[in-house]
Amino acid sequence: MKKLLIVFVLLASHAALGADLVVSAAASLTDAMNELKPLFESRHPGEKVLCNYGASGSLARQIEGGAPADIFVSASSKQMDRLDSKGLVQPGSRIDLLANEIALVVPKHSKLGLKGFADLSRAKRISMGDPGFVPAGRYAHQTLEKLGLMDALSSKMVYGEDVRQVLEYVARGEVDAGIVFVTDAEILPGAVEIVARAPKGSHSPIVYPAAVMKDSGHSKIAKAFISFLSGEEGKRVFSKYGFSVIEK
Repeated sequence: MKKLLIVFVLLASHAALGADLVVSAAASLTDAMNELKPLFESRHPGEKVLCNYGASGSLARQIEGGAPADIFVSASSKQMDRLDSKGLVQPGSRIDLLANEIALVVPKHSKLGLKGFADLSRAKRISMGDPGFVPAGRYAHQTLEKLGLMDALSSKMVYGEDVRQVLEYVARGEVDAGIVFVTDAEILPGAVEIVARAPKGSHSPIVYPAAVMKDSGHSKIAKAFISFLSGEEGKRVFSKYGFSVIEK
């Protein structure tokens, strides 16, 4: 709750200046968005983009609580559907932007010899995002349930606040394995190794929707930013980081 309050105050202070386009985006988008943000700003002189990264569930909760956000890019349709049902999404602004996959990762040079999800019984500590707030954690939970492993592994779970925290646990060797998005695993090839991808059909489709929030005070430029993300430059950068761009 304290962290949520701090984020709320910081965003409110930026919004009060009236100059920033505030984008609340899933943590898994951090690297791609950090590359795209200055490109967009260079093409729209005078415009500044402020990105707030975190677990999609936490970001949606911030928006519901009144935190300023012009755009929301979620790692799951679930959170966007919730905001939409509460009338917080600008009609006609929502698009399905990206797709992703779930991967099982281990620390680089791990000696445990894990080769797939079935080997997780040999792990002492496993990390995934909190399924209640982190889409990657929800997809991970669905996968383990589908494979009949969740009950046996529940006592070994270390839940992260977002997918990047899970990745850090694995990279530092604090857990034997973690379940993250493929795109996250690929940003630390020297620290983590993908040993398996979730079987097809083991979880609900991974779709990243983007939309302008109804109370945005920067509606025109917010729509331009989403168009930029779904355009050729956006496709190039997202593809570079391993995302599948959903064609219109």
